[in-house]
Amino acid sequence: MRCFALATLALALWGCGDEPAISIQLFPALLVADPQQEVAPGWERVEFAGSARAPAGVYHVRPDTLLSEWNIIACKPVSQPDGTLGVAVRLNAYAIRRMERFSADPENLRKPLALSIDGRWADFAPLLDRVGDRMVLYGFTQEEIADLEAYLKNR
Repeated sequence: MRCFALATLALALWGCGDEPAISIQLFPALLVADPQQEVAPGWERVEFAGSARAPAGVYHVRPDTLLSEWNIIACKPVSQPDGTLGVAVRLNAYAIRRMERFSADPENLRKPLALSIDGRWADFAPLLDRVGDRMVLYGFTQEEIADLEAYLKNR
């Protein structure tokens, strides 16, 4: 009987591999004026080609995750007139507290937030206002939006 239960559990876990996976991380960042500027301890250098909201250049990113896909409880696709895609996300309680604290510091306003999607630097949009329970993240592809929607539906 025990072997049957273990075999059933193993089959159930094996089937979980079909679930869509997506990695989303948001980090504090700085656009540096001098691309040769030395990276401060605890920060990483990233070259970004630019987007509708962020200039091309060298950014320094602090690998201190402000939020991840685990903190998103719902999303809705959004598009801009320039054709860029994003998602309006609703955050869980942990991310609300974290983003409220981060965005309440005037030093963090108008500075970029680095968005990584599946290891790709998707956007470096500036934080323009205090964050509550919702925010919009840009730089998604149509496939990444579908992956996020499937991830939220199936987790």
